[in-house]
Amino acid sequence: MRRHITSAPGRTISQDQLDRLFTAALEAAIGRIEKDGHFHPLVFELRANGSIQAVAVLETGAVDNAKGPVDRLVALLKPRAEDGTIDATAIVRLREEGVAEVRLRARNYSANIDALFTIETSGLVKRKRRLELGEFASRDVPNDIF
Repeated sequence: MRRHITSAPGRTISQDQLDRLFTAALEAAIGRIEKDGHFHPLVFELRANGSIQAVAVLETGAVDNAKGPVDRLVALLKPRAEDGTIDATAIVRLREEGVAEVRLRARNYSANIDALFTIETSGLVKRKRRLELGEFASRDVPNDIF
């Protein structure tokens, strides 16, 4: 069964679009883990024209240390959602060892999806990592962007 999520007036976000956004975020996280063994939160947007874009964030002002990196990213994305620049967003982070969390947000949709994984490491000088995905667990959460 396909769900359609209503976006800005006149635009509908399909389950396929959400799946593509989720996949883009998760694949980027897997690539970073296999290359470096870790990553900082990654941000992806589903733009109003339907394209998915990775977003690089450079904090040039004073950093509010009371807020974590995800909270600061949410604060940056919220105005883009309000003005209709983006229809959905995914923030992926390492929640804990062996768990990548994809925070997927759109109008009328908000879930955190945990992707369990294991890493196989080989090589002494040049480390090679191979990530294997396990189970997914989704939980509905309050929408902090739209």
